[in-house]
Amino acid sequence: MRPLSATEAISPAIERTTQLLGRPFRLGTFLKIAAVAFFAELGGGFGLSGPGRTGNLHGIAPGFQAAILAFALVIGTVVFVVGLVLLYIGSRLQLVLVELVATRQTQVAPLWRRYGRPTWRWIGLKLLFFLFSVLLVLVLVAPIAFYLGHTHRLSGFALPHFSFLHILLFIAAAFVVLLAIAAVFMLLRDLALPSLALEDLPIPETLARLRSLVAAEPGEVALYLLLRLVLSFILGIAAEFIVVLVLLLSLIPFGLVGGGLWLALHKAGPAGIAVLIGCAIAGGLVFFCWAVCLLIGMGGSVLTFGQAYALYFLGGRYPLLGSLLDRSTPPPSYSFAAGFPAYPPFYPPQPGPPPSPPEGIPGF
Repeated sequence: MRPLSATEAISPAIERTTQLLGRPFRLGTFLKIAAVAFFAELGGGFGLSGPGRTGNLHGIAPGFQAAILAFALVIGTVVFVVGLVLLYIGSRLQLVLVELVATRQTQVAPLWRRYGRPTWRWIGLKLLFFLFSVLLVLVLVAPIAFYLGHTHRLSGFALPHFSFLHILLFIAAAFVVLLAIAAVFMLLRDLALPSLALEDLPIPETLARLRSLVAAEPGEVALYLLLRLVLSFILGIAAEFIVVLVLLLSLIPFGLVGGGLWLALHKAGPAGIAVLIGCAIAGGLVFFCWAVCLLIGMGGSVLTFGQAYALYFLGGRYPLLGSLLDRSTPPPSYSFAAGFPAYPPFYPPQPGPPPSPPEGIPGF
């Protein structure tokens, strides 16, 4: 597979997404792959959070304070444990999604069983990146905190005065830092993860490959990151618009059915009211399930395209991945336009046997 530029990789990524999710279209397969992509992104980051602030507890009885703190500790522990579970599941599904898109497989369970050990390496790499990001932020924030503290002491414990320009510069600097951190994580997610998924490489070798790729084509990698962010934003907005529009249109039949049931049963006594309440609960559950499936389907489709785009950009620069993409790409199919007959294939005439000599002529 030849290396594709950041713009050239868009078209085959769209084609791969269409082939994987809709050729042939099976609702179960579509929802399964979309759910893998959706939950891989949902749990693949760092959604861990501990107990939040409990507010000002002064003036509350000590018994109530202890109860509130115990409740907050229990909730925080549950949230932390759930976050760890989601981190593991999402990280493992990210590895599964790489091979699903690279090979056009539709069986998730065998791939899930295969990626037990690489999952821990991928989580370890993300933890290293998280610690590095925290240290970077602390290094950048420390001078600002020192300046604020020094100004606070000199001004006699009065709040320092900042101009609008200072605030604007601070917001711009924070945005640049967060954008740089997001870009580096996207490089790890898109260009380093396939090496972990397909070869189970150690973390140092994985980072060395990524560093070599960026050093060899810095401009193309930067263009890829820009297009990746722009396409993700545009497709995400489009998917949200479609979800909201479809849900609003879906309310029409639910409203018509609910209105008809209300007209028929609201004067039918207690039994009719009970049936009406039961139908309302059932209809609400059906609409909720429909909304969840629609959200997963649209969001998963966008995320699957993002994975395909990353693999096609990397494929020409990673021979093993490029071979997988080529082998799993079906040959182009040709069809005749409507109204035109499908002619049989043309074969050139073959020479027949040599003529037999005529009888009675001497010399033959």
